[in-house]
Amino acid sequence: MSFETILCEKKGRVVTITLNRPEVLNAFTSTMGNELLQAFHQAEDDEGVGCVVLTGAGRGFCSGADVRGFQADIESGKPSVGVSASESLCQLMFNLKKPIIAAINGPAVGLGFTVTLPCDIRIASDKARLGAIFARVGLVPEFGSTFLLPHIVGLAKAKELTLLAKIIDAQEALDIGLVSRVVPHEELMPEAMSLATSLADGPTFTLGLVKESLHQGLLSDLAGAEASEAQILDVCRRSPEHAEGVRSFLEKRQPRFH
Repeated sequence: MSFETILCEKKGRVVTITLNRPEVLNAFTSTMGNELLQAFHQAEDDEGVGCVVLTGAGRGFCSGADVRGFQADIESGKPSVGVSASESLCQLMFNLKKPIIAAINGPAVGLGFTVTLPCDIRIASDKARLGAIFARVGLVPEFGSTFLLPHIVGLAKAKELTLLAKIIDAQEALDIGLVSRVVPHEELMPEAMSLATSLADGPTFTLGLVKESLHQGLLSDLAGAEASEAQILDVCRRSPEHAEGVRSFLEKRQPRFH
């Protein structure tokens, strides 16, 4: 399927989704939101896909919602660009049964910042700049970020980032736990693809259950988390991936999940 605002490329068991409006630093539009929904649904439904990488074309990841649409939205009373699509897109990404890696190759601000939060792993180029700058244009954070950001960096740091509308560099993002690693710019995609390939070659069904278990733990107390773990573990124990994992361990070889 061809798209207007994004690119999709499948290599092995990894799909790379690239935001593709480089002339405006990949500014987010409602069309982009709808196309991302389609692309992530395709990745979810394709049994030959084990991991998704999300990145941006050109020198930026995403400069946020396309501000050129704001004035027209204000005059018409419509929701701001991207909002109607972003609610379901956020949940789709967060609950995707396959790992998502955000390869942040440059500026990621506003909606470009928050769209990274549902991703499971965030890797940044040393040229990346990140910021939840919604307050600068009289808006509150969106795309599930009021739930996700405090869980990722803590409530105090989330307030600092959003109230001050700070733009931080990649090193500070690493220091506060917003990204898990920073690499030289030219090494970003090789690093992301290496990690994605490792995940994609792993037990895809099990990794989806790992995500589900961790997410349920966020929403429950200790007793609830243990109960959820027990239910999901029972599903794992009856899966072909568990059988192959045990068999390969006993046979002293690498597991073959695919």
